[in-house]
Amino acid sequence: MSNEFDEFIQLDRTFHDLALSEEEGKEAELFRQSYRDRPTQWFDLLKEPRLVVLSEAGSGKTEEIRHVCRDMRLRKKHAFFLRIEHLAQDFDASFEDGTPEEFNEWIASDEFGWLLLDSVDEARLKHPKDFEHAIRKVGRKLRGVLQRAHIVITGRTDAWRPTTDLLICEKALPWTSQASAPEEDQESDEAVTIRDVTGSKRRESPFRIVALDDLAGDQVDRFAGAKGVTDVKAFKKAVERAEAWMFTARPLDLAEIVEFWIANDEIGSRLELMRASIDKRLDERDQDRADANPMSKERIREGARLVATAATLAKESAIRVPDGQQNDRGLPIKEVLSDWNDADCRTLLTRPVFDEGIYGTVRFHHRSTREFLTAEWLHAMLVDEGSRAKIESLFFRRQYGIEVVVPTMRPILPWLALLDQPVLERIMRLAPEVLFEGGDPAQLPVDTRAQILHETCEQLAQPAHGRSATEHAAVQRFTNPDLAEVIRELLDKYSDDEDIVWFLLRMVQQGGIGALADKAKHFALTSRAKYSRIAAIRAVIEVGSPQDAAEIRKAFLTEEPPLRRSWLGELLDGLGQTQDDVDWLVAGLGFAAPKNRFEADPLSDSLASYVADLPPALLSTLLRGLGGLLSRRPVVERRYCKISMRFNWLGQSAGQALMRMVGYRDPATLKRTALSILRKLPIAEDYGLSVFEEIRNDLPQLVRGWPELNRALFWHCVAEERARRKRKNGERLVDHWPVLVFASYSAFDDSDFDYVCEQIADRPLLDDKRVALTLAFALYRQNGRLRAWRKTLKKAASVDRDVEAELNKLLKPPKGANAKFKRQEAAWKRRSEKKAAKEAAAKEEAKQVLVGRVAAIRDFGRPGKFSALLTF
Repeated sequence: MSNEFDEFIQLDRTFHDLALSEEEGKEAELFRQSYRDRPTQWFDLLKEPRLVVLSEAGSGKTEEIRHVCRDMRLRKKHAFFLRIEHLAQDFDASFEDGTPEEFNEWIASDEFGWLLLDSVDEARLKHPKDFEHAIRKVGRKLRGVLQRAHIVITGRTDAWRPTTDLLICEKALPWTSQASAPEEDQESDEAVTIRDVTGSKRRESPFRIVALDDLAGDQVDRFAGAKGVTDVKAFKKAVERAEAWMFTARPLDLAEIVEFWIANDEIGSRLELMRASIDKRLDERDQDRADANPMSKERIREGARLVATAATLAKESAIRVPDGQQNDRGLPIKEVLSDWNDADCRTLLTRPVFDEGIYGTVRFHHRSTREFLTAEWLHAMLVDEGSRAKIESLFFRRQYGIEVVVPTMRPILPWLALLDQPVLERIMRLAPEVLFEGGDPAQLPVDTRAQILHETCEQLAQPAHGRSATEHAAVQRFTNPDLAEVIRELLDKYSDDEDIVWFLLRMVQQGGIGALADKAKHFALTSRAKYSRIAAIRAVIEVGSPQDAAEIRKAFLTEEPPLRRSWLGELLDGLGQTQDDVDWLVAGLGFAAPKNRFEADPLSDSLASYVADLPPALLSTLLRGLGGLLSRRPVVERRYCKISMRFNWLGQSAGQALMRMVGYRDPATLKRTALSILRKLPIAEDYGLSVFEEIRNDLPQLVRGWPELNRALFWHCVAEERARRKRKNGERLVDHWPVLVFASYSAFDDSDFDYVCEQIADRPLLDDKRVALTLAFALYRQNGRLRAWRKTLKKAASVDRDVEAELNKLLKPPKGANAKFKRQEAAWKRRSEKKAAKEAAAKEEAKQVLVGRVAAIRDFGRPGKFSALLTF
């Protein structure tokens, strides 16, 4: 991330609240995953009266708050960015965005303001008390306006003293919740409950304490693209193969990997990445900070190794952030580094090899980092046979006369095997599959890897084999093109064993082993085992030619239907973007097995990705095919709903295509196929025939934002509803409400009044004129019965005697004329209220059930037993 505002890369960073315990952190993460909780962003945090943002070096927190400040100032908000390290000496000199004069103007106003203070750790470089002095000075400056001041404080996690700093800030920068104020007028009435470091609960605090989330998904794409990566997909694939996502979590780390990729067209091996990452994370990049606390690289790495080993052996991931004598949570670093002074311990914890853990602690940035440093320390201890026996006893023991690997130390072994040949040889004799589970086995000699691969396949061929070697990450770590002939031999030998074929073909895909494209193609054409064929298809798409993939797709359509959905979904990866490709896709969808509503469906996800990337010129072609399938019999028919029972799940993809077509103002959107689908979709949503989460809100707004489409859809729905009534009982359609009241994307407002009046005159069919009349009259009534509008209505209706008569009835309805409609409307309202009350009662009942079974939810049962949660 650049320090220059113009070069800031907008990543829409998200945040998480720092948990007060391991259990609370796990529960919060489970809740976010289970309920798809919307991530916390700056929009949410800027409502908080008091906020502390704690994250490590390289996470981008300074650039984020600087950008937030400047963005708020562009929106005419009173926002100021100040350096805490300058506040203690000179308040006026600490302003980087905003000026003292503007600050005084805000103080004199009655408006809200935002002070963004960066950063706690910088403030403590010169003197430990500078942070306290700075906060007290801010409190004095804000005296009298604290209730309308939003204050954001940033810092490195280790620099924030979880108890004393919070107390200082609460005392100097108090804020009181205005519980008596109307809810909509409160800027924020949330306060966080803080426990002291012993775990006991104390009073509520107005300070919310959060940390930046790691970069992921689209954020990595945007950052890499902005930094000059032209083929983001290839870059991400290289990261995936090296299992290097842990090295892309922070902007500074990601920038370094991107720079290496651009220069070398690769990102290096996992071992190289690990060593480079640790070297950089143990180095202090801020020269002022390095000068304030000088320490040799050798000493700081030795300290990191010792702490890593202690955390591993003690099975304690949290490392205590010193806070006087009050903090007793986590591994006490002073007991590990007994010959280090406090300043050196704090210097180690400031390095970004650590990041935020639970509140008041830090932990190693990634478990693999801790495991590698532990392996390095243990390897350094292997100085003679005596020490070897002691250290190897940590990993291997005899149980019932059999030598086994100690489970808790198993993750360290793959790294240690790379550093120590005797350990490697012992693993190969005892449990070669361990080498798949971590480390970087691709760095082992090819003969060693070939031997391990043979032995592993022999184990997999046994009836009761372990599955650790078949895990996705394990395959990535081991595969390499230099094993091509070994894998070919094993594929021939175990061609009838699904587990082994799947395992080996994944190695072909993950390693990009082009020499085995022919073997992958063979299995893709002939295998009928679910997972083996999936692995074969993926391998062909990865290492085969486009012609190979085309042959497999063509042959797939000739197989006996129904076609397996998972295989069809895999074949969409890499599918071309031509007329023939779209025709193949529609044909494949037509032969696909029905969708199981209660199962994960990779075909739906693959189809969504394909539709998102399809060129605009082919969207209408695809839509025609989808429209045909959505109408295929048998259909669901419920008065206003007529959609295919088998293919209704395609409504999501059809809606996705329509959203893009509307965005491009594609004329085909105004044609019958598109209009027919637009009529079906809201009806299908209401009847719950599919999941329409992504289009439910956006598509109606897009339709209504394009007047020509909005109007064309309305008249199309009128025609279809009229035809339906005619087939059913010959009933006429002369009113607009049956079209608009039941699930329609069309909507009209005052801007449409003149158009609707024109339709009264222009529509050739009398019943259409009357439909237009009722719609125009509804708009007239909704907008205050304006005299000029009444005049326009009368003029439009004068073109036909029957229409004119209907208008007179609307303007002067006979007594009791609307009684039937009002009774019907009242009945609809009662049903709606009854349904809403029933749903609210069910929701409240569910809440009470959960409240009463908290203990059951947290009890995950005994080994071999079902969780108590499943007894609901």
